[in-house]
Amino acid sequence: MDSPIDFDIQDALRQYKDEPSTVPTPEADAALVDCEHDPESLTSAVINNVLNPIVDAVAENPEAIGRAGILDSLQFILKCAPVSLPIYSPSPGTISDSNLFVQYRHSAVIPTTTLSKILDLIVSGISTEAEMIHNDLEAEEQEAVQSQKQTLEIFGFLLQWTIAAVDAKASTEKAAAPTVRKAPKGAKAKTAPKDANWDPTNQIQNALETMSKVMKVKLSKIFVTTSDKDTFIGLFTRPVYLLLENEARVKNMGIRMHCFKVLCIAIKHYGQANGEFVVHVNTASADFLSRPNLDRPMSFLL
Repeated sequence: MDSPIDFDIQDALRQYKDEPSTVPTPEADAALVDCEHDPESLTSAVINNVLNPIVDAVAENPEAIGRAGILDSLQFILKCAPVSLPIYSPSPGTISDSNLFVQYRHSAVIPTTTLSKILDLIVSGISTEAEMIHNDLEAEEQEAVQSQKQTLEIFGFLLQWTIAAVDAKASTEKAAAPTVRKAPKGAKAKTAPKDANWDPTNQIQNALETMSKVMKVKLSKIFVTTSDKDTFIGLFTRPVYLLLENEARVKNMGIRMHCFKVLCIAIKHYGQANGEFVVHVNTASADFLSRPNLDRPMSFLL
């Protein structure tokens, strides 16, 4: 896991938008690759044996995310999770023929604990990286900042992917959860499956708050061209659009306010007022935004 990867954000986004399961992961851990044509062998133990050292490495140094083995292993795991991609459809001929990645469309291969761990890893890593960049900018260490650009792009790309996977997984688990009826007097009530009780709301809110924190760094000194800057900011606004299209999710005031905060910073500081927001929000959110008497917190953000 020591060799650095030559990461191209445009290529990564193109492959992801075409079909996430076809993103190449040649340096993924051999224990994961061995499961590619035997989905039943991809157990929690196998995943944790690969994931735990990655968590430790990135916690020690966020730039470890750019090592080929670490990035490809994370992408391999994410390829096994369904994702919400409402505005994209696979290009002809891009569907993977891997048994594992085909199965992910029909069943929950990756446990919720794994997705939670990956989301925590990415959010913590990009937060720490943003702090490091802020300190380097304050010290006018421009060369150090430029070397961290790729690290930010990798974290942003993985964050977009992970939020899409978490949102899809949570929606699937909620839809599949059985209705728990009140047990007759004296009878022991049945408990819902563990995953059915999984609620990533707090983690998603933390991820959105971290996005806002990262965007308050002077990114124009890192992404010097408009194209590069827009691409990076899109890694944050795209998941927000996705969350706002989830009617159940957007009913949560905390989620909604954090989403709007990200978008407001993107508009105010990075010129992202392009009408894309209106296209992607659902009717409930559009009605909320159109009210003339917005509450003070919302008015402050706008």
